Amino acid sequence: MTTQRKPLGLGTLSLLVLLMGLAFNFQWGTTNFMISHYLFNLINIPIYSNGTQGLHIPFVVAALFWIPAFLIAKKNRSHYGTSVSYNVAGFMLLLCIIGPVIPVIDWMVNG
Repeated sequence: MTTQRKPLGLGTLSLLVLLMGLAFNFQWGTTNFMISHYLFNLINIPIYSNGTQGLHIPFVVAALFWIPAFLIAKKNRSHYGTSVSYNVAGFMLLLCIIGPVIPVIDWMVNG
């Protein structure tokens, strides 16, 4: 019995977009260089919502990578790598939505 592989196509591009989003916030090297922190410091945007703590804004901005990865993978489910991209991008988007909501709920409860 031979198994047929899924073809490469536009859906495979979702893996690349997903990896770009993950690399955006990954700490590189021994100096823990982060592309997102470098870009935010370059254009004088704070990294955290409350000084040195609070919501990590670059993590939420990385949703700009995960939304297209999720949508491309959803549209082209028959291409190679789309199921992984769809699941991982969906999970990361869920974290981007839940992350900002938790401090608001904590503030309302303990407020």
